[in-house]
Amino acid sequence: MKREDIKQEAQNMCDKRFSYLHNSAFFDGFVTAAEWRINSVWHNADEVPKEKGYILVEVNGSQPIFVTWNINVIPTNWDKIVKENNVVKWAYVKDLIPIMED
Repeated sequence: MKREDIKQEAQNMCDKRFSYLHNSAFFDGFVTAAEWRINSVWHNADEVPKEKGYILVEVNGSQPIFVTWNINVIPTNWDKIVKENNVVKWAYVKDLIPIMED
């Protein structure tokens, strides 16, 4: 998702019945919250995964790529894994799935 997409959706959500000040505050809050949500799921490479399950890993080579790993046991040699695979950051796949609650 691009920042422009977030800003466009924030603009679409603004209620024109409020004054510009309220729309501005809503707009800024919407954009800030959306960016926080997107970025909050990512962990730095030096942080060891603490839960079993799938993680999405950004690997830095000539071009950044993303790979999915299944963590069956909490890795005790995470530093070695990070170094050998050029891990930049990672996220739990479950944190990337949309919220389906009512």
